[in-house]
Amino acid sequence: MSMDIIIKIIAGVISTIGFAIIFKLRVKHIPLAAIDGLIACVVYFCCLEFISDDLFIANMLASFATAGFAEICARIGKAPATIFLLPGCIALVPGGSLYNAMRSLLIKDYDEFGAQLLTTGKVAIAIGGGIIAVSIIRYFLNQIKCNKNNKKEPA
Repeated sequence: MSMDIIIKIIAGVISTIGFAIIFKLRVKHIPLAAIDGLIACVVYFCCLEFISDDLFIANMLASFATAGFAEICARIGKAPATIFLLPGCIALVPGGSLYNAMRSLLIKDYDEFGAQLLTTGKVAIAIGGGIIAVSIIRYFLNQIKCNKNNKKEPA
């Protein structure tokens, strides 16, 4: 990995910690949230580097990994997964492309506006898709666990 990517990963972790503080996470939960942000950044840049340069795939896999780790953190930290998931996903939010879209709209470059807005939408859908995929998997695992527990009880 290049030094540029390492700096971006460090910035992503710092932004995760900052948002964890803004969201008023307990001090004991901030390290887990920071690791979640680290996972998001590392998976994102590894996907772009080694798997595909498609932003949709990179963001989908990164948000999937982040949501999965947030579920693990929820069990470890005895807290809702959301408090780890939201700060963890902050580094994935497409702020740059949204800014460029609005800038293009203001200078009346409608072709660039459409392209940037499409990129922003694709990234947002990918982030949401990764989170929803983990939620569905967790739901089915909970259903299997409940069915297994119900079968053991005598009728």
